[in-house]
Amino acid sequence: MAENHLIFSDESGYNGNHRYGAIAIVSGSKSDTKSLNEELSLILQKYSKTELKFAKAKGHSSTLSVIKEFVSLGLQYCSIGKIKIHVIVWDKKDSRHQVQGCNDIENLKRMYYHILKKTKTDWHSIIDWEFYPDEFSGINWRNDIVKYIEHTNLDKQKHTNQSALFELFSNFRFPMVHKQGELQSEKYPILQLADLFVGIVRLSYECGEKYNIWLSNERQRNTLFPDLLKCNSSKNEKSKFKILQHFKDTSSKYKLGVNFSKNKYFTTFSSKNGIVIWLYKPQGEYDKAPRKKKIWQP
Repeated sequence: MAENHLIFSDESGYNGNHRYGAIAIVSGSKSDTKSLNEELSLILQKYSKTELKFAKAKGHSSTLSVIKEFVSLGLQYCSIGKIKIHVIVWDKKDSRHQVQGCNDIENLKRMYYHILKKTKTDWHSIIDWEFYPDEFSGINWRNDIVKYIEHTNLDKQKHTNQSALFELFSNFRFPMVHKQGELQSEKYPILQLADLFVGIVRLSYECGEKYNIWLSNERQRNTLFPDLLKCNSSKNEKSKFKILQHFKDTSSKYKLGVNFSKNKYFTTFSSKNGIVIWLYKPQGEYDKAPRKKKIWQP
């Protein structure tokens, strides 16, 4: 019998004054995610750390070192097909979100639906799942998310000829979520990895221009005639930019197809390499963020 595949998720910036919200998912078979979690635990032990949070990443060399090792290991697992990484980002200033009284929690639920659907679709024939988000009291995962995913045909296609009836039935693939429940990230390093990925990607959207200036200055710093640009980044931002650069360099090393130069934020143009990063775009005039006191129906 095939193993269940597990999903671990975390979110960032979905409320408050942040312009961008994001969700990251790390997924894979039970045995592979277990092995990854164990290796991440060993990294924490080596540095005498208990938990990593991207938001708390400061300039301490030991903190940056352990974060870089986490990122490297996660991307290595991704490069050999043991896990997949999905990150969805949404712009709270786009046409979709320009509604009075936007309901951030209900909007987050919709984004979870989109990224879970994409994750499960990219795993092709896998239909048996377990879902473990980081602790979040604002969502009833079974009633608000899982039941909608379980009623989504991941292989839905348009058939214009009734002779394709048998083909139509053969293409029904509804995922089943056998277990779900919130986990404490302190106890599960793989959730901390999801936190790092969501923080890295979201910061590239929030501060892409600053990061690009910082990177240009770093590349010139040891040249004979550096032409340094004015960089208004804080000390904490510059520390995090080092993590972004490590993510970028390691993604390039493993040829994962992560692009930055085109849009000044991280994105991918294909899911074939196991990592998918995309900015959610409004699907039409009908696609509006939910307002407060309004129940979402997908």
